[in-house]
Amino acid sequence: MESIEYYQQLIKGKLSPRRYEHSCAVSAEAVRLAEKYGADAEKARFAGLVHDIEKDASASEQLQIMEKYSIILDNVEKYSRKLWHAITGAAVLANEYGVDDPEIIAAVRYHTTGRAGMSTLEKVIYLADYISADRSYEGVDELREAVDVSLDSGLRAAYDFSINELVIKGAALHLDTVRARNEMICQNAANDTAAR
Repeated sequence: MESIEYYQQLIKGKLSPRRYEHSCAVSAEAVRLAEKYGADAEKARFAGLVHDIEKDASASEQLQIMEKYSIILDNVEKYSRKLWHAITGAAVLANEYGVDDPEIIAAVRYHTTGRAGMSTLEKVIYLADYISADRSYEGVDELREAVDVSLDSGLRAAYDFSINELVIKGAALHLDTVRARNEMICQNAANDTAAR
């Protein structure tokens, strides 16, 4: 795999200045969270930097990538273009840029939806994307506070935020997000039962 400097230049060339700035902010936040919660900080730095590698690609370019790598979208993904860049980004990193670490590929692949059974690195990238320093949407400060309590409280808050936003918009919920949230709730219930 090439150096982090190589990927910085690659990302800078592929993304708009605003999106590049966001990628750098996510990378920095990912390092902070990795150091706090015990993930590999260098993997977090890299995954945060490249998580949006295909974000600025056009729909037709992303469809070509999916065809090239035989990616089949589920029904929600077909109609949710905002999810495509995570899927195509993971494919491009693995197949064209020599990234062979499955944890990094998974962190990029699931940074938009989350999923059940995420590694600590995957959780870090998912949350760093939500709360990076460049984010200023309503509710981000509450999410930052939840993340600083624990990864799990941050994830729960992020899943709830995402699901509520999609329901208000009348958009479909990706089953990966629903399964990830359900996994957390069931684990918490099991822990509560065991503690009694």
